[in-house]
Amino acid sequence: MAGQAKIFKALSCEARLKILRLLKEHPQCVNAIAVRLRMTQPAVSQHLRLLREAGLVRAVKRGNWMHYSMDRRTIEGQSRAMADIFGGWIKLPKEGNGIRNCPKGVLAEYPGRTPGRE
Repeated sequence: MAGQAKIFKALSCEARLKILRLLKEHPQCVNAIAVRLRMTQPAVSQHLRLLREAGLVRAVKRGNWMHYSMDRRTIEGQSRAMADIFGGWIKLPKEGNGIRNCPKGVLAEYPGRTPGRE
């Protein structure tokens, strides 16, 4: 039950909900999230830290950048525990790996890739 309370606390902030919606599309770095949400990089980092502590987000280092994604195992496991509260199952779409909706400035890090191509 304490784990569920931590998750609900992490979900109680609109900015963190927006971050999770972005991460639902595909893994992203802090800078991409900051640009898309018009937030500072330190603010996004703090929100991501809380989401990681709640087990909702995981991070993988790729080169110089840390890429964040939803922690599917935790979310799917918690969905079973939360079914009593929500009255149904929480299902995630298949995880994407594309760059759709990434700001062009961020895409400069990935030569040859343009928005709209997966």
